[in-house]
Amino acid sequence: MLARLLDKDVKNQYVTLRFEGDGPLGFLIAEGTVAGAARGYVSNPAPYDGTLDVGRAIGRGMLTVVRGTPPQGKPYTSQLTLNGGGVAQELTHYLMRSEQIASAVLLGVLNRRDGVASAGGIIIQSFPHASETAINAIEARIKEAPPLSTLIEKMPIEDVVAQVLHGLDYKQIDSSFDVPLEYRCTCNRERALAPLALFGQDELREMIAEGGSEVTCQFCGRKYAFSADELLTLTAKQDG
Repeated sequence: MLARLLDKDVKNQYVTLRFEGDGPLGFLIAEGTVAGAARGYVSNPAPYDGTLDVGRAIGRGMLTVVRGTPPQGKPYTSQLTLNGGGVAQELTHYLMRSEQIASAVLLGVLNRRDGVASAGGIIIQSFPHASETAINAIEARIKEAPPLSTLIEKMPIEDVVAQVLHGLDYKQIDSSFDVPLEYRCTCNRERALAPLALFGQDELREMIAEGGSEVTCQFCGRKYAFSADELLTLTAKQDG
């Protein structure tokens, strides 16, 4: 959702969220692109206490938000303190502090015994000319609306938005901005090889003596095997 707030006419834009809290989940990484691709990683996906809510599971620490448009320029990075209030509250705080836009972030996840049954979210932002009356009306409606987790199981997200904003004369202006959401990992052999180039000569020679090395993508789990000859190329580059 944050990636879709970027300029939709510029390709390859992405937003990366990194939650580093003191909760049992460890650190979390979520990445989304303006084209609707998403991927994520949790260092400890199965905490010992399954009754924890998300806020306590992440804990207090630091949230890093990276916005990028490869290959143009350097990515823009923001950081703020995590207060243990949950993802929606932390992102609302980020949008207000870093983007300086009054926003409301609503997130919902419906869990079943066999996993996540449905998940979704809504971001509502005010225009600079929005009146206090309009803002107050939306805030009141958000408080009155049913939990998002109970709605996203029953209806498409467009209908969920209409339900949350019921009575506020909401209508979808342009459906051409809709994009399908999909899990897509951007890993490849070139990116998997890059971290090995950071090892010193002695460590690389040890890998070569063992016949090569293997790198596993932390997002999708795909494994990339590199031969001794490929690692020799890395040592030659370092020698150069």
